[in-house]
Amino acid sequence: MNYQKIKGLITATFSPFDSKSQLDLGIIPAYAEHLKKNGVVGAFINGTTGEGASLTLSEKKALTAAWAPYNSEDFKVIAMVSGTSQAEGIELAAFAQEQGIYGISSNAPFYVKPGSVESLTDFLKPIAAAAPNLAFYFYHIPLLTQVNLSMVRLLDVAGTEIPSFAGIKYTHTDLMEFNQCLRHQNSKFDILWGWDEMLLAGLAMGAKGGVGSTYNYAAPLYQKIIQAFEEKDLNKALALQEKSIDIIAHYSQFGGAVAGKAILKFCGIDCGDFRSPGNQLSETKREELKEALDRIGFFQLSDSV
Repeated sequence: MNYQKIKGLITATFSPFDSKSQLDLGIIPAYAEHLKKNGVVGAFINGTTGEGASLTLSEKKALTAAWAPYNSEDFKVIAMVSGTSQAEGIELAAFAQEQGIYGISSNAPFYVKPGSVESLTDFLKPIAAAAPNLAFYFYHIPLLTQVNLSMVRLLDVAGTEIPSFAGIKYTHTDLMEFNQCLRHQNSKFDILWGWDEMLLAGLAMGAKGGVGSTYNYAAPLYQKIIQAFEEKDLNKALALQEKSIDIIAHYSQFGGAVAGKAILKFCGIDCGDFRSPGNQLSETKREELKEALDRIGFFQLSDSV
């Protein structure tokens, strides 16, 4: 099955929680509008940024159903459907197809780990088969899963055995392998770059589409990086990428990924805090983060307050 390759930015969305850490689906209409306004071409839901590993099966279904109405040719919704449970992945994949979204994704099991590409493909096949009409992407993120098999080999095996296999969400820093995947089998597969602070490097290696968490609040900055790269103004592209790096560098000072939710709140979309054991930001720390971002000119580079 052939799928149109995605060009542009897909946002890895946060899961919105209220003050009691329960889903707050009421924010999603404004959230979707915010993303579309900033020119992103889709939403990757229930993934790492969306705390998929901390969501229940019913919550993942609820989020998929809530995002599904915004799926369109110009705004593709892709749902993460599995982490460690194949059975849950099958159920979520079937549900995603019922909801009519664009695609689904699975990562490698990270507790009992597959030791070969063939074993990994055996895990993925029934999940993809439960949603045969949806584009299927493997989510390669070895930093978290600790599964780092050959992605070129996966394209050969999964690309043959899974009819709906579209490509890979490549969240790894092996630029050589990324380029090999892009060119494999006459550039047959859709390989999406997944490392925001290295977007320029991904573009230089041939990336056309990317998935990232900072596209939640800084998509205009990344659009400028892409534009400068396409115009062959590499000095400008690098200067803009360095702005991205400076923004992300604040994560370690302000609780890690929870800082991303705080920044999105500055932009008018309040997705609450991360679930335990994620760190929480005090109001004092939020103000310190806002002041730090203001000093580096963040609010002039993004569509925010």
